Amino acid sequence: MAEPRRIPLIVIGMGQVGSAFLAQLMRTREYLQARYAVDLYPVALADTTGALVEVGGLKDHDLKVLLAQKAGQAQIVEQPGALDPMPAGDLLAQIVAQGVEKAVVVDATAAAGMEPTLHQALDAGYSVVLANKRPLAGTWNEAQMFFEHPRVQFGATVGGGLPITTTLRAMIDAGDRVERIEGALSGTLGYLCSRLEVGEAFSVIVDAAKARGYTEPDPREDLSGVDVARKMLILGRLAGWPLELDNLTVDPLYPPTMADLSVDEFMAALPRLDSDFAAYMGAQAGAPRYLAKIGSEGGSVSLRMVGERLAAQLSGRMNQVTFWTKIYHDRPLTISGPGTGRENAAAAVLRDCLQLARTG
Repeated sequence: MAEPRRIPLIVIGMGQVGSAFLAQLMRTREYLQARYAVDLYPVALADTTGALVEVGGLKDHDLKVLLAQKAGQAQIVEQPGALDPMPAGDLLAQIVAQGVEKAVVVDATAAAGMEPTLHQALDAGYSVVLANKRPLAGTWNEAQMFFEHPRVQFGATVGGGLPITTTLRAMIDAGDRVERIEGALSGTLGYLCSRLEVGEAFSVIVDAAKARGYTEPDPREDLSGVDVARKMLILGRLAGWPLELDNLTVDPLYPPTMADLSVDEFMAALPRLDSDFAAYMGAQAGAPRYLAKIGSEGGSVSLRMVGERLAAQLSGRMNQVTFWTKIYHDRPLTISGPGTGRENAAAAVLRDCLQLARTG
């Protein structure tokens, strides 16, 4: 059997998705070598605390120690190596200078301002895998290149592990034309709506979701609807519509007066909204779901009341996207499933890395 083709990996962001990705890679690396003759091996890891670099490949032992540290296992005191404070751009420059070729750069952050680093990677002949939605949801002038570049993949940005972007790409590549897209793209808000449906108070649901880690540390990141809007914008742009985020109207689940509060103040103020949501639920028939839709002219993201059938399909933290296209016109194509969670997103990142490794 031929020796596996070695593909260096540079992982930026060691939060939930980045850590889960590395853990999955370590579990499946030998299988991928045997099945696809591809060896994906990390040469650098970086986050806000620093960077760990070994161009010959980081040792599994060091990776396990680092993952244990990131998981907060206090008994792990061993250091995997020097974590040098280093901007991402300097990290890439150092790796390029050491002769590393055809690497895959994984942006597993949720950070703004990563575009220069991604451009630097592509200019060096590297490939890019995005779990970070922000570079794809900036202005079209800045984002366009990421949608059109053959060495950029971003399956984890919409629906986590669900094959949403890959299916949309395949339809377009086969000559289909998208007419409109609708969906529920937040497991967090799906959970919230399902609990509202059975009569729980809005503030109690948000507090429980935050405690379980379903929301971001600041729940407004989820409740604002902006994250859902970014996901739908990515799908719209992939469908061929050069839209801006401002082309989508977004209805947040809290009033503007609560936007500038501290997180603690916001959580303390949530009970004020309980009566409003109870009145909303009592005044309309159906079940609440936070839904998004987009077409060539723009779209919307808002809380809507839906019928029993759709409510059943969108129970709990399920994600769902429906495509109306030239081919799937009378009976649209729907993809649904558990699209949230770090393991799902990490699996999508791994699939994208493998795809680039096999075609590059």
